[in-house]
Amino acid sequence: MQFVINFLVERRYYLFLVALVSGLTVAYGITLSTLETTQQSLLSDGDPYKAEVDQTRADFPPSTSVLFAFQTDTDVFNFQSLRAMDALMERYTEVEGAIAVGSLMNRRLNEVDAERYGRDYLIPHLDSVSEADLDDIKAIALRDSDLTKSLLSKTGDMALATIKYTANPNEREVRLSIAASVYALRDSLRSEFPDVEIYALGGVLFEMDGFKAAEQDRLVLFPIVISLSILLLWYCLKSLPYAISLFAVAFASIGLAVGSFGWLGIPFNQISTLGPLVVLVIAMAHGIHIVSIYAQGLHSNLNKLDAMRESLSINIQPVTLASITTAMGFLSLNYSSSPGIYGFGNVVAIGVLWAYLISLLALPTLILLLPTNKVPKPLGVREFIISVTKLVRSHGTQLFWGSTAIIVVTLALLPMNKMDFNRYSFVDEDSDLAHVMKALAEKIGNDQSLVYSVQSGDYYGITEPEFLLQVDEFSRWVESQPEASFVSSYTDLLRSLNKSEHDDDPAWDKIPEDKLQVIDYLVGYQLVQEIEPNLEPIFNADYSAIRLIIGTSNLTNVELIEFNERIDAWIDENVNPKFKVLHGDNSILFARLDQAITEELMKGFTLSFILITLTMIIGLASVKYGLLSIMPNIFPATIVFGVWGLFVGELSPYILMLFSISIGLVVDDSVHILSKYIVGRRRGDAPEEAVDYSLDKAGSAITITTLSLAVGTFVLVLSNTFHFQNVALLLTPIIVVAWLLDLLFLPPLLIRFDRWIMGRRHDSVESGIKA
Repeated sequence: MQFVINFLVERRYYLFLVALVSGLTVAYGITLSTLETTQQSLLSDGDPYKAEVDQTRADFPPSTSVLFAFQTDTDVFNFQSLRAMDALMERYTEVEGAIAVGSLMNRRLNEVDAERYGRDYLIPHLDSVSEADLDDIKAIALRDSDLTKSLLSKTGDMALATIKYTANPNEREVRLSIAASVYALRDSLRSEFPDVEIYALGGVLFEMDGFKAAEQDRLVLFPIVISLSILLLWYCLKSLPYAISLFAVAFASIGLAVGSFGWLGIPFNQISTLGPLVVLVIAMAHGIHIVSIYAQGLHSNLNKLDAMRESLSINIQPVTLASITTAMGFLSLNYSSSPGIYGFGNVVAIGVLWAYLISLLALPTLILLLPTNKVPKPLGVREFIISVTKLVRSHGTQLFWGSTAIIVVTLALLPMNKMDFNRYSFVDEDSDLAHVMKALAEKIGNDQSLVYSVQSGDYYGITEPEFLLQVDEFSRWVESQPEASFVSSYTDLLRSLNKSEHDDDPAWDKIPEDKLQVIDYLVGYQLVQEIEPNLEPIFNADYSAIRLIIGTSNLTNVELIEFNERIDAWIDENVNPKFKVLHGDNSILFARLDQAITEELMKGFTLSFILITLTMIIGLASVKYGLLSIMPNIFPATIVFGVWGLFVGELSPYILMLFSISIGLVVDDSVHILSKYIVGRRRGDAPEEAVDYSLDKAGSAITITTLSLAVGTFVLVLSNTFHFQNVALLLTPIIVVAWLLDLLFLPPLLIRFDRWIMGRRHDSVESGIKA
């Protein structure tokens, strides 16, 4: 080990040059890095429903459209609101690639109402409408159940409009440009009609909101973390040059991590964009241990080279061990099938390993180049650590049993946490998307939907009465379920046309038995489609499959999965096996992702727990201390999650991953305390003296690293997404609780344990003497 330390110090310029050249090469990969902000980037490729969804999307290409919502405190059947919708009808082409628009303004009346009111459309030209006509228009609209299930709230206070556009879905720049044009049109309409609440949402807008949130977090959060970290290090280390050197190493680690992802061709997503920020605070933690002991050496009148040798001698083993265990904790996220989670784990793990190398190869050179015109002042937290040492000496028993009581109580609270996942948690709560989704749930009842593709297996199979009767039976059964707010399919259209063809006689509200009649209705609908391009496709290109849409609202993930399972069971029992029913959208995939990730993360946590324990045993060269090290590392998460269960109780899988990574993240502090304690014990110190030595050598450094980590993670409270705010509210307390346990619980635990071992040995010796 001494050879390695001498090599790092004596060949520091050569090693610095190697680190610089290789680092610049890897960091060039930053120019190759990409960001994927679509919902697809979060979904698991391993879900068996994924292939069904892909097939359905191939048969029924996803609608490239955006939704405009018009809302008032009373109802939208007033001139201000209607003129706002009319303006959208006239200006919809301002959206890039727009090809069609649909709203109340071009809603056609059914044949009966058209004949009764002498017009084809629900709303005639506004110049010919009087105040008295508005009440009639409202009454007609609210009687139309198809309208109130899709485009109009049941009280008439919110109406929706759809703009369809054409775009290359594989080009993000095109999608973002379309989103920008949508927002421009929305803002212009808001200015023109200030009394009407106007919102816009859609896939491209969801992507832009995610992209902007990530971009704003980078532009705002990173500078805040950087500034706070430098100021904090400056105060704690009593040296601005030291603080800047540590930041330079940490910043280089970020560049290497992002560059590695760029060279590997791995895109960042909404979750993994958080990784570089975590790398920043972890990288600074590595360097703080080296610099703090170096500063203490200088304060003890050692020369610069000897102070660096002493620092490396004390720190190289725990820093190596901490880097390995931290990387293990984050790599365990590869058990997850979600690219969002394992991408985050991989970028942090890569960054941790780069931070380790840079801290050993470049940091000593930077620190030794700095002049020391005077003996540095003691570290800013030195007096605090002296107080902690005295507290452990005088009240060790109370600290041990008090900590144990907290651990036991919070373990009992863990079952109060329930898993749930909101896929819109990545978007600002104040965004149009969050507002409209909430309004859809409350006012229309279709904020969620399940899509199924019923496949006949034959060309023109959707004209066969046998197939249509099966689809109709399926549709009617689903519509009778309490979770379904509406069901829409081709068979609904056929029944409606058949009834209309026979003077609205209810007896003809059924599927035509004559195949030629079905074909006749099909041809008629295709003609309507040419006139109304905003209509959604309800059958595929070769007329072999029908798409069925089920509207639902306010269902939890568990309820959504249970509803889907009941549907699948009915299909197995009632649908002819020659007809296949495929799951056609991501709603179930996201709900199933919740359950899958929970199981995957627990498997990953178990594996990382075992590997980290074995690594600690090997690294510390002690089975007993390796096993003891787990206690202050696993209990911070159980304490925080226990309190979270009491006051909040809702966990998404993207928050649950903190439980898996926390053991790898907080193990750094306990490694340093234990390694110094073991050194003291092996040189003959009593347990109390060994604790004093470990706190003296590691206490200041782990306090500074904890402050740095806590500040870096807590800044996420300022993030633009509710999800990252929750991460901050959980991860920051875990880091702080781990630090408190390492200072106030681990030392008394070590003393009690070693005193117990010494007592047993003494009893064994006494027994041997008496024998």
